[in-house]
Amino acid sequence: MSSFEAQFVDRNRAVLIQRVSSVMAIADELKNKDMIHDETYSEIRAEVTNQGKMRKLFEALHSGGDRVKNDFYYALKHHEPFLFKDLGGDN
Repeated sequence: MSSFEAQFVDRNRAVLIQRVSSVMAIADELKNKDMIHDETYSEIRAEVTNQGKMRKLFEALHSGGDRVKNDFYYALKHHEPFLFKDLGGDN
């Protein structure tokens, strides 16, 4: 059974891809925690749009499983508080 945080991330994937603007701040945080690899981080940075960056980030979230999705959830809460609340985070 997935954690609430991982389910939140999965459920809101499309909206997050469209609306997250602090992608690199979130990617930096995940990279500093060794949640994403250097190569993945470079691929995220190379994308031109935030949507492209988020799609690459979601590839890493998917392959990293619930643990990485949980950390993404809390990074999102920190860097995108209004979007996070808008999506019903921390009910």
